[in-house]
Amino acid sequence: MGFKKILGKVAEKIEDKAHEIQENREEHRRVEEEKKAEIEHQLDEFENILDKFEMSHLQSYCADILGMYPHEFEKDNDGEKREIIPNRKTFEHFIMEQFKDGNTKLTQLKDFALKRKLVVPSFFGIESDEVGDEREFQNLINSISSGFQPENIKDEKEFQAQLAIFLKAKYPDKKVERELITKMKNELDIIVDGKFVFELKVPTSRAILRDLSAQLEEYQEEYPNICAVIADTSKINDKVETGLTQNIKQYSDKYKVKFGIQTLIFEIQKRK
Repeated sequence: MGFKKILGKVAEKIEDKAHEIQENREEHRRVEEEKKAEIEHQLDEFENILDKFEMSHLQSYCADILGMYPHEFEKDNDGEKREIIPNRKTFEHFIMEQFKDGNTKLTQLKDFALKRKLVVPSFFGIESDEVGDEREFQNLINSISSGFQPENIKDEKEFQAQLAIFLKAKYPDKKVERELITKMKNELDIIVDGKFVFELKVPTSRAILRDLSAQLEEYQEEYPNICAVIADTSKINDKVETGLTQNIKQYSDKYKVKFGIQTLIFEIQKRK
């Protein structure tokens, strides 16, 4: 083989190698651009979901998911740093930065928003039986709210019985069960069609309302559609704690904010 032919072969190899390197660079650039676009898309989606959060939800996300709160400082007139109360913007920025740093994920934010019913599944393009279930469950709740009128009750057993009778009469085609034991050994007060849970309480103290919070959290692991139904017997029972009515309202707000669970409150009065 002549010298010129050898040089030609070497030149071809060098050219092929250069072309391969260029292709690798372009592929690497393309992959990096796709990654950047995906990150930007996730940031936009993350921010859009955060817009649906109220201040209490932002605080709850920091406490329950991140396990830490944002802190802000400013200098006073003497130049000393002092901590100031963070506002909504502070919380949003803090959560976004935690997402960028990899300390929280988009899936966690989505699950949090869905679990607390801050958004409906269709917000994420999810079309499933869950959407129909939510509508059906809301119809049940609305029917109880507008049509159920509990009589004088002494305890939760009577309360359960009255609501079960109402539901069976209102929805004869539905399966209404009482005190059902679940796989996790929880006892559900009333469950409709095996998926819609109503947890009833006739509280006499704040402690009972606090305990209900723990129950609802545990039940929600098995059943996403739960409604708390509370009988306020303050007007017919002189053994209840002072301020119980206000405590019931406060805890019903907590159930809504923390778990996305609605509460129906019935004020029980003496009937002739």
